[in-house]
Amino acid sequence: MAPHLQLRPPSTTWRQIELGIFIVLLVMIGLRVWFQPPSALEQLTFREELQVVLVDTPLGRSELTMANGHDQLDLDLLHGFARELGTRIRVTRVDTAAEAHQRLREQRVDLAAGLLVDPGDPAVKPGPEILAIQQLLAFWRGNEANAALSALDDLPAGTRLGFTAQSPLPERLQNHLAQVEASRQRSSTLAEGPESADPEENPLETLSDEPRDPAIDLVPLGTAEALRQALAEGEIDYALMNSLEFGRLRRLHPELRTAYEFERGATVTWLFPSGFDHSLIEAAERYIERLRENRELELMTDRYLGHLETHDLVDALTFARRVEDRLDRFRGLFESAGEQYDLDWRFIAAVAYQESHWNANAVSPTGVRGLMMLTQNTAAGLGIDDRTDPASSVDGGTRYLLDLRERLPERIPEPDRTWMTLAAYNVGLGHLHDARRLADAHGDDPDRWLDVMQWLPRLADPEWYERTRYGYARGWEPVVYVQNIRSYYDKLIQRFPESGDHRPPPPEPYRRVPVSL
Repeated sequence: MAPHLQLRPPSTTWRQIELGIFIVLLVMIGLRVWFQPPSALEQLTFREELQVVLVDTPLGRSELTMANGHDQLDLDLLHGFARELGTRIRVTRVDTAAEAHQRLREQRVDLAAGLLVDPGDPAVKPGPEILAIQQLLAFWRGNEANAALSALDDLPAGTRLGFTAQSPLPERLQNHLAQVEASRQRSSTLAEGPESADPEENPLETLSDEPRDPAIDLVPLGTAEALRQALAEGEIDYALMNSLEFGRLRRLHPELRTAYEFERGATVTWLFPSGFDHSLIEAAERYIERLRENRELELMTDRYLGHLETHDLVDALTFARRVEDRLDRFRGLFESAGEQYDLDWRFIAAVAYQESHWNANAVSPTGVRGLMMLTQNTAAGLGIDDRTDPASSVDGGTRYLLDLRERLPERIPEPDRTWMTLAAYNVGLGHLHDARRLADAHGDDPDRWLDVMQWLPRLADPEWYERTRYGYARGWEPVVYVQNIRSYYDKLIQRFPESGDHRPPPPEPYRRVPVSL
């Protein structure tokens, strides 16, 4: 007879105790997870992915960081934050701030960015401050009924005021609208009798009630460009914008004017969903603070946005007129040079505009001539006999730019390398190196344009230029020169966009479209 097979060992007291302890531990772990879930930072670290929604803004698009392919300030910052966390990043682009806010409410992303400000929504928590901006009301000069305002009380009855979720209503404007609405309700009550008044009604909420005819009509629109178009077509009377949006739009549309500036500005920040702890926000704040302390944030902000406030209204009008009157005559030359030397034609055109305003017969008091304003010695070195010949000038000036760039130390990164190349084109390579040496001797970085541009103007001061190899120079001129070209280049990119503007960068950034400015 076969022996009896015992498939399960008999239960013992010790085994029952071990099983009980195991069950208790499982229950304790479950209770801990239930009552104390993993922090936001722990959840992100576990899945190894930072999930971000980014409002796709054209601001700074000409400032392509060709060393990494990022086309927005916030995107550059976010990639750095992901590297610091040791995770990959997944970016979802949306067109409006409202879409970003909705994804935060649904807790579908870890954070939202894209020059956003705190919307005052309890479902959204603000994070680190990126930069401060001003809020303003803009109008379109062609609409004669609208004009600059000395105070919000000057807004006429029936004003159509456009705004976006990107620029929530400033507190002062909210208070003014509430006062206007309260006054309207009092007038309505007196006219219709006391029965029509509702003392519990919120004046701000009634602004969106339909079908009423409020004293000031708020018109929500999706983007700053939609606001500009609505102003131009007379669909709204004034538009609420931030200073960055206004600065970029007015570069191509000088008819856009400031009507009123609010004293208190707003803060660009990253936004996070409520319902989680502050661990991820605190990590973001530490990251931004480190960038601020080592000046990386200052450098990045200048790279993407530093050109927006360069030119005043007269410059913008003049540039727009000369694009219409002169550019077509020379555009083919700029495009040919760009194709031959693998540069963005709009960059070459921006340099030429700064030099001569696209006047082939331009002559300076110092004797430089032509579209690219070459000196006689420089032209001779480039094999150019006639500096006023447009084709020769564009070809020679482009070759000279590339030669200057190659003569700079290889360790200078982009975009600083391009900016220093432009400064050398204006003031000479020797004077540029003098400023770099002064910066280095006094603890600044000789390979960063923001430092070198502080020292260039001192080349006009004997206290400083007497210590240099090449002596006196009008060092303030290359600083203005570089900023102007950055601004003109940005305007040309806005005016003449091309399909390759936002593609990933090649190994040699300055050799492709567009140059990093």
